Amino acid sequence: MNNMRQDKRVNYEKAVSPVIATILMVAITVVLSGVLYVWAANLAESNTDGTFEMYTFSATSAPGELTSDSNDNLIIVTMDQGQEINWAKLSVKLSIAGAASVSCAGPGATTGPCIVLESEPNGGVWETGEAVTIKENGVDLCDGETCEISVKIINEREGVTLDDSSTIAESTPLPPNPCYSKVLYNTQTHEVISKSTIDEGGHSTWMLLSESNDAYTHPAYYHKSMHQVLDCSEGSMVGDWVLTESQSGGGSSGGGDSSGDGSGDGGDDLPPANPDCDNSYVLYGGSANNHASYTQQDVIDGNAGNWVLLDPNEYPDYNHPAYYDSHPGTHQVLDCTDGDSVGDWILTEPQSGGSHGGGSGDGDSSSNANPSCDDSYVLYGGSANNHASYSQQDVIDGNAGDWTLLDPNEYPDYNHPAYYSQSNNHGVLDCTQDDSVGDWTLVEPQN
Repeated sequence: MNNMRQDKRVNYEKAVSPVIATILMVAITVVLSGVLYVWAANLAESNTDGTFEMYTFSATSAPGELTSDSNDNLIIVTMDQGQEINWAKLSVKLSIAGAASVSCAGPGATTGPCIVLESEPNGGVWETGEAVTIKENGVDLCDGETCEISVKIINEREGVTLDDSSTIAESTPLPPNPCYSKVLYNTQTHEVISKSTIDEGGHSTWMLLSESNDAYTHPAYYHKSMHQVLDCSEGSMVGDWVLTESQSGGGSSGGGDSSGDGSGDGGDDLPPANPDCDNSYVLYGGSANNHASYTQQDVIDGNAGNWVLLDPNEYPDYNHPAYYDSHPGTHQVLDCTDGDSVGDWILTEPQSGGSHGGGSGDGDSSSNANPSCDDSYVLYGGSANNHASYSQQDVIDGNAGDWTLLDPNEYPDYNHPAYYSQSNNHGVLDCTQDDSVGDWTLVEPQN
């Protein structure tokens, strides 16, 4: 009887053990699930907007030299994974060679020993795949061949470090980029803004974009109100703004830039003016422009193509009169600087006898014609030209230096025959009574 009870107890205990084990496993599973949930929830809270998002970043050396200057590009940091996050939440800290970290100013800010430059404006957020450039800001943080840099990205709102990585910034000399000498130029107001102006103190309208964005031909400038980018690609334009060369002499881009021509006041650093040049001088386009010529009055009246007369009070840095060519792709100024030109255009003394009429129809000179002059008359250079003489056939055959015969149908405002010479001050010599170009005249052939 006792043995039977004992056997029953043993069997009962054997039956209970699996139940207890099952209960324990369930309990452990529930506890582990709870722990995992709490961990995941806390991790999500530490990321952007309470969403579960892991952040990864990568840092590489920025192109350019590490110099003793205080505006070198240091590193490029790319958000490889993560949800876009507002820059207002973030702080970026740099540590150079293990030294105490410094805080970098965010995009658009200018305070701090280093600044963050976006590859392009993104509405105040850092997006996945976006690369930013960290550069010096008035403080020489790195120079020499290499520089060990640790970068820490912190979500200040949550007090969480999103990334803490290191890289080596290397000095890599860049080939000169001719585009960086170009200036921002407004074709209507003639305002000029240099890259250095934007670099040094920032600009209320323009922002220089980072070269980490290869979508543009750098330098690339972002207009803050029009939200458009002006870069060095051919034909790029934002509103009335273009990028153009800042040239000395009359080829300058205008706008009162100090690199322009002199104002005729005898400044030591200014190109010399032609002392004879005045308001009577005409714009002359040469053969490339069908020998077109325009007087100052033509320009004032709007009858001179794209040419505009500049106000000496607004643009004192030219030898006036000064004319601006607003043709797209040109945007240059031609003034009374000695030897100045814009393309084939020059300022030249007006010639008598229709010598620079250029077919402009400024008047009929037939009343001044030599009645004996015809196709038989020859070009004679006088003693200054070793008494050279050329017949009309010599000119036609190309045996008369650079003299060319003008077509009466294309140039009706001359007393024909009429001959043009580029080397002789772009002059036209025709059958006008007593006409001459330099020492050249048209004379009756000698027997």
